[in-house]
Amino acid sequence: MNIELLTEKNFTPNSLDFYNRTQIVKRVYRRQNGEYALVDMPYIEDWTLERKRLEAQFLRSSECIAYLALENGTVAGFIGLKKKLYGSYMILNMMHVSADYRGKGIGRQLFARGKEEARKAGAEVLYISACSSEETIAFYKAMGAEITENPIREFADDEPYDLQMICSVV
Repeated sequence: MNIELLTEKNFTPNSLDFYNRTQIVKRVYRRQNGEYALVDMPYIEDWTLERKRLEAQFLRSSECIAYLALENGTVAGFIGLKKKLYGSYMILNMMHVSADYRGKGIGRQLFARGKEEARKAGAEVLYISACSSEETIAFYKAMGAEITENPIREFADDEPYDLQMICSVV
């Protein structure tokens, strides 16, 4: 598995066409009485071909810096960060590992690259608007992220069921 900076040579507008975005969610975090609690809420998260191409377009845009986890030219995972800092924050716009490759440490490697990139850009913190699924939050907590009490309003309003998290990169 290679972790590489996204370029026009290793990532095309169709590179995510066969990417397995499927995530089977059983429990999610919801705020109850001022605290976050896990609640049963089974659903399957997936992307249509149109959504995959839209996300690929963003990853290739000048607004984004992205790293890919590649195995024999196949995208096994990716992380996309917004280049423009939001104060001392770098925004982790999206991070996913293909269902076919989860549990192999790829997410850890991608997240480490994201933190590295944030440090290079002069950020102090990675800001994450994270899917509230039990597994997603467990991953980010294992990476050192924590739920912020001071969310960036535009992100919190845009994704009201996401948990707003921060992770120091200094």
